[in-house]
Amino acid sequence: MAFGEEAGLHRPLADCVGGVIASIPEDVDLAQALSDRETTDILVHLLDQNREQVERALARVHEGAYGLCEDCGHRIPAERLRYQPAATRCVECQGRWDRVNGRTA
Repeated sequence: MAFGEEAGLHRPLADCVGGVIASIPEDVDLAQALSDRETTDILVHLLDQNREQVERALARVHEGAYGLCEDCGHRIPAERLRYQPAATRCVECQGRWDRVNGRTA
């Protein structure tokens, strides 16, 4: 048996990635497939964060606290709420929260 066969070098690419990616067409570069997968994972994570933020804003509506910053308690400007209806912090508190949590806009 040739070394390449023993190492699995002649197997289809999709069989060689150990289930990391469900299916990879043979003509797709592994690096590109992994990059695409990472991009998809990031988008799913961002959508999940957005969903959680909307749920928090809805909970604040039910509590009667929508439009009030959850950190400082001051009213969130109407312009910010028009731009970001799910905002639960004023711009200043959100900026502080983002810095503390290592997030960037």
